[in-house]
Amino acid sequence: MKEKTSIENLEDFAKEKGIPYYTNSSVSNNFLSPNERYISSKFIVYDLNKKLKNLFLVFYDSYSTKAYTSNTYCGLFKRIPKCNNEIKIIKRDWFDFLSFKKRLKTGDKYIDKHISIYSELNAIDSSIVNSKTIREFVDINNKIPALELTTKCESMSIVPELHGKDLVALKTNAWILENDLLMMFIEKGSKLLEEIN
Repeated sequence: MKEKTSIENLEDFAKEKGIPYYTNSSVSNNFLSPNERYISSKFIVYDLNKKLKNLFLVFYDSYSTKAYTSNTYCGLFKRIPKCNNEIKIIKRDWFDFLSFKKRLKTGDKYIDKHISIYSELNAIDSSIVNSKTIREFVDINNKIPALELTTKCESMSIVPELHGKDLVALKTNAWILENDLLMMFIEKGSKLLEEIN
């Protein structure tokens, strides 16, 4: 008996939970730009609009022989009305002191102890960086490693509803394939993103 692929397992999960979805095999022209036409990519997109407006869960994996063009991630993406500043939030680690990037501090002991914030404009958006949101982010990060919370202005996306739009994303650099963990990520992640406007 042939073993199911990751995409097939994720399709089964979506069907079981009644989540609308599509995959790279069900859409044509799924590359982001003509320069990337030689990238081999696979993806599955869950439409979570029933749970939260403008919310999508994207599993994406691409490979190219060109250096630095391969990319793998799984994440919740939500369209937001306006992105004034692109930020990236990650769980703080002991080796953060080796980073040459300037880390922003909030003055909140819990936040500054548990996360690192990076921003081009050296500005912090209080709708994203607040004690409640960060506690939820850290809680999810304890179960799903390499998690990041980011905002993107005029993003490039394989999801037509998100392409060229401002968005907030909660994503990791690997696919979440365990059903219980995936359900937890959808539930807790959508709750976290619902608080960000």
